[in-house]
Amino acid sequence: MRLRERVRPVLTRLLAAPRALPALRGLYPALWRRAAGRHSAGGSLPTAAFLRRRMLVLPALAVVSLALSAAAYADVHGRTQWLRDRCAPALVDLAQARTSLELAQGQADVRLLQTKKPGLVELGETYRSLLTEATQSLSRVARSGALHKGQEQELRVVSGLVVAYGDKIAWAERNRTSDVLRRAGVAYAEDMLRGRHRAVAPGTAQEPISILERLQELERQLHRKNHDLAAWSPLTLTGAAAAALAAVLFAFVLLGTSVFLVDRLRLISVQLAVAAVPVLLTPVLLACGGFGEHAAQERARAAVGGLDAVPAGATAPRRIESAAQEAKAAMREAHPEGWSLTAGIVVPAGGVGALACGVTLFLYGRPYPAVRTRRKLRNA
Repeated sequence: MRLRERVRPVLTRLLAAPRALPALRGLYPALWRRAAGRHSAGGSLPTAAFLRRRMLVLPALAVVSLALSAAAYADVHGRTQWLRDRCAPALVDLAQARTSLELAQGQADVRLLQTKKPGLVELGETYRSLLTEATQSLSRVARSGALHKGQEQELRVVSGLVVAYGDKIAWAERNRTSDVLRRAGVAYAEDMLRGRHRAVAPGTAQEPISILERLQELERQLHRKNHDLAAWSPLTLTGAAAAALAAVLFAFVLLGTSVFLVDRLRLISVQLAVAAVPVLLTPVLLACGGFGEHAAQERARAAVGGLDAVPAGATAPRRIESAAQEAKAAMREAHPEGWSLTAGIVVPAGGVGALACGVTLFLYGRPYPAVRTRRKLRNA
C-alpha cells in the first residue's frame, strides 16, 4: 500500500506532462508576436504606441544586463585583487617566518649545545639573519591587510613571543660559560617555540600556545580563506545568470523591434543595430575576463596551497620563493588590470548604446502622434 501511494503521484504527473506540451509549444509564438508587435488575431499595435513602449523597454533591459554583468565581474575582480595583493603574500610570509624560526632554533642548538667547545662559540650571523627574517616576515603579514582584527591581535602576540624567544636565546648566549644556564635558556626558548613540554589531557581540545602552533593556526585560517576566495561566489553566479537572461531578452526584443520596423516602416535600422552592439558585447567581454581571472585564482591557490606543509630545511627558502613566483605568474598571465580597464570602457559604452537605442526609437516615433480618445461632451 505504501509503495502504491508513493508511485501514484509520480504516474499522475507523468500522464499530465503531455497535456502541458501544447501550452509550452505555443509559448514561443506568443512571445514572438508580442516582441514583434503583432496581435494573435493577425493585426498589429499602433506604431506610436509600440515605439513608445520599446523606447523604454530596450534601454531598461540593456541597463539591467550591464549592471548585473558589471556586478558579477566586480566580485570576481575584487577576489583576484584580495588574493593577489593580500592573501597569497601573507601565506608566503607566514611560511617564511615559520621555517626561519625553526632553522634559527636549529642554529641555536648547534652553536650552544652541540659544539665541541661549549662556552666558547657564539651564535653567529646565520642565527641572527634567520631571526631577523622571521621578524620582518611577520611585519609584512601585519601590513598585508589579509587578517581580520582577531587575527591581527594574534599576530601581535606571536611577534611579542618571537621577541621574548630571541631574548631568551641571547640570555643563554651571554651565560654560555655556565653549562646549566646555557642549557636551561635554550630549553626554555625551545619550549616557547614548539611547546613540547606542555601536558595535555587526552580527549581535550588543544589551543595553540607556542609560537609555531599559533603560526600554523594562522596559516590554516588563511588557507581556508584562500580557498573561499578562489571559489565561485553566490553573488557571481547569480549575477552572471541574471545578466545572461537579461541580455537574451534584450536581443529577443531587439530582433522583434527590428522586424516591426521592417514590416511597418519599411526600414532596416542600422543605427539601432550599431547602438545594440556594445550592449550585447559587454556581457561577453566581462564573462571572458571573469573566467580568466577565476582560472588564475585557482592556479594561485594551488601554488600557495602547499606552503603549510613545507618543512624547515635547506630547501625551504627556495621552495617558498618558487611557490610565490608561481602564484605571481598565474595572476600576471590573467591580465586582471587589463580586464579591469576593459570593463571601465565597455560598461560606459554599453550605457551609451542603451541610451542610443532609446533615442533612435524616439526619433522614429516622432512623425507618428499618439492616438488619443476624444471625450464626448454631454449637455447637462
